[in-house]
Amino acid sequence: MNTKSTQCPNCGQPAAGNFCVHCGASLTAPASTRRWNAQTLTPWVAVGVAAVALIVAVVTLVGRGDRAPAPMRLELPLSATAPAPGQPPDLASMTPRDAADRLFNRVMAASERGDSEEALRFAPMALQAYDNLGALDNDAHYHVALIHMAKGDIAGTRVHIDALRKAAPGHLLGIMLEHQLAERGGNQADAGRANKAFLAAYAAEMAAGRTEYQDHQDSIERFHKKAEASVAGKING
Repeated sequence: MNTKSTQCPNCGQPAAGNFCVHCGASLTAPASTRRWNAQTLTPWVAVGVAAVALIVAVVTLVGRGDRAPAPMRLELPLSATAPAPGQPPDLASMTPRDAADRLFNRVMAASERGDSEEALRFAPMALQAYDNLGALDNDAHYHVALIHMAKGDIAGTRVHIDALRKAAPGHLLGIMLEHQLAERGGNQADAGRANKAFLAAYAAEMAAGRTEYQDHQDSIERFHKKAEASVAGKING
């Protein structure tokens, strides 16, 4: 009696009888009990691993979202006293003296870079700010003298030179101002006398420890070197 030929559900080879002659699988067992070999398991294992990896990644991201710090804000609010970029400082937020000194610095910076238009625009504001202070200390007298000089007001400059010389006959800042006026006027004799007067008063005045000397120490030391070089050059010549 011929046995009906069929296909092995395990290896796919033609088979007959109760068992496959090729792989030995049962030909009469239900499909659900078929034996799984490496070839049939590999695709399912790969799919399972990918699914597990995807689940782990999703869970990790969700968990991290709960614990991650919030991103840093880049928009920083301006304080009430800080000027906006490109705008002048808010003088109303300063003390009267700070406001006057700030205007003085503005005039001097413009004058030093040759911007006479800006220097002349801010000079009246600066003078008014110092005038509002009432009595001036030596440092303020020096500032106001320089502002008048930037304006070309020689008489106004001399008023504050006199105030400095009244406080101390050998006041170094007063002598420096006299030297500047002499050079502006092309009076080399007066400029030379100012250099000698400065060198003669330098040691005693610096020993006095005046506050205004500390505030303008760099300017004083630069003038000191130039005065020494000028006097030494004339002696050697």
